[in-house]
Amino acid sequence: MIQMNPTAQSQPEVAYQWMKSYIAALPREEETFLNEAVLAKTTGTSRTPVREALLRLEAEGFVKRIPHKGAYVPPISDPDVRAILQARAVVEKWAVSSTEPLDSRIDAFQAIIDQQHQAKDDPARFIELDTEFHTLMVRAGGNPVLADFYASLRQKQLRIGVKAVSQGTDRAGDVLREHQLIVDALRSRSVEAAHQAIDAHLESTRQAVIGY
Repeated sequence: MIQMNPTAQSQPEVAYQWMKSYIAALPREEETFLNEAVLAKTTGTSRTPVREALLRLEAEGFVKRIPHKGAYVPPISDPDVRAILQARAVVEKWAVSSTEPLDSRIDAFQAIIDQQHQAKDDPARFIELDTEFHTLMVRAGGNPVLADFYASLRQKQLRIGVKAVSQGTDRAGDVLREHQLIVDALRSRSVEAAHQAIDAHLESTRQAVIGY
C-alpha cells in the first residue's frame, strides 16, 4: 500500500478517496477486509477519520461492516456482472424513453466524453467519468427511485469498469466510440437508435469483462 500525506483535504476525505480508489482497483473476483489501524497508517490519518470514511463508503455500498472483523469488500462474480448489466439495460433504456428530447443535456454528455478522452491513461478516473455519463442519463428520466437504485450499483460498476479498461486492450477507445453513438442517437432524437447503442455498449462491456 502507498503511504499518503493529507494536505489540503480533510482527513476523512483523504481516507475516503484513498479507500474508494483502492476498492475500485481490486480485481473483481477478490474479496478483502479493510483494517482500521492499517488504513490509518496507510492514509496518514487516524482511526477516527478512517471510521468516518468507512461509514460513508458503507452508505454508498462499497463495503459491509462486520463486527470484530472489519470492513468487508465482497467479490463480484460472473453472474453478478450479467445481472448488473441486465439491470442497467432496463433502467438506461427506460430513461432515454421517458424523457423529453435531451437537447439541453447533449452538451453535458459531450463534455463528459471529452473528459474521458483526456483520462484514457487513468483507468479509475476514466470509469468515474463513465459512471457520471450513465448516471446523467438515468437522472434525466426523472424517477428518483430508479436513480437511487442505479446509484446503489456504483461501486460494482467501478470495479467492473476498471478491470475492463486495465487489461491492455483498447477498451477505453471502444467505450468512447460507444458513448459517442449513444449521444449521436440522443441528438437525433431517435429512441430506437439510442436503445440499440445502449444494448451494444453493455454487450461490449460484458464481453470485455467476462468474455462470454
